Amino acid sequence: MMDKKGAIEFSMTTIMVIIIGVAVLALGLTWVRGTFTQVGTITESALANAETIFGEVGFTGKIGTPAVLIMKDTDAKRYRVNLRNTDKTNPVTLSATATIVQPGTCITGVPATGTAIATSVLIPADGTTEIGGGILTNGCASTDSGVVRIDVTNDADSSSYTSEAIAIQIR
Repeated sequence: MMDKKGAIEFSMTTIMVIIIGVAVLALGLTWVRGTFTQVGTITESALANAETIFGEVGFTGKIGTPAVLIMKDTDAKRYRVNLRNTDKTNPVTLSATATIVQPGTCITGVPATGTAIATSVLIPADGTTEIGGGILTNGCASTDSGVVRIDVTNDADSSSYTSEAIAIQIR
């Protein structure tokens, strides 16, 4: 009789240890998952901030644009153009025009091709401003590509201030 009672107590103790172990493991896994979720969110935020900061630090000329826009066959994306007044003493008023250079018609601009994306933007001496536009792709093939040419003119004398191009790749 004593052998059976000992066997039952041993089994109950083992079962209790297993239940407690599973509960601690579940709590531990929940804590680890929550921690990694927070780390992922913080990492994404830090990378976005770093991209913005490095973009601003690297912007030393008169204009800064993305080099390439990678788009799907039917997609819409906005882009931003940073303009800098390199004159340390005088403000400047600029206008920008976006022209899409592409062999087909599947890439269009927002606003429309060849229209001003910024009209009479006043930039203080040694200051910067940001203007933007958009690109739409409609039924483009993966072999299609294009270029958005940004031409900036000085409103004071209608002279060319600067220009830049953004490559468009369809994937």
